[in-house]
Amino acid sequence: MMAAAKSYAGSCHCGQVKYSFSLSPPIEEQEVVQCNCSICRINGYLLVYPKIDDFEFPKEDTVKAYRFASEQVPHYFCTNCGTSLYARSTIPHLSHIVALNVRTIPDVEIESLKIKKMDGKSIKFEKQG
Repeated sequence: MMAAAKSYAGSCHCGQVKYSFSLSPPIEEQEVVQCNCSICRINGYLLVYPKIDDFEFPKEDTVKAYRFASEQVPHYFCTNCGTSLYARSTIPHLSHIVALNVRTIPDVEIESLKIKKMDGKSIKFEKQG
């Protein structure tokens, strides 16, 4: 039996960017991804992957996208305080999910999470276009 979805709300440091989503199983019951690629390492991301249909995006004028390398996975951050919040892929088999930084959810106890390490540094994306 699938675990019931749990609702979460998060924000950037200054509070300008607010978002909400639901996830099943809840964050506390799944492995949270710690990727070693350059942007995840530098930003200290711990990631979960809610479906886009279950994610309420922040107002567009509150976030800015940072694109690099293949430019297929823009990373979004607050235009005021710079908090790194989430990434959305344009790669077809990944475009149905959001890579969300768990550190931006105040009700999650980071120390109690089950961490799964991912070797994102070894993934090579081809630049499109």
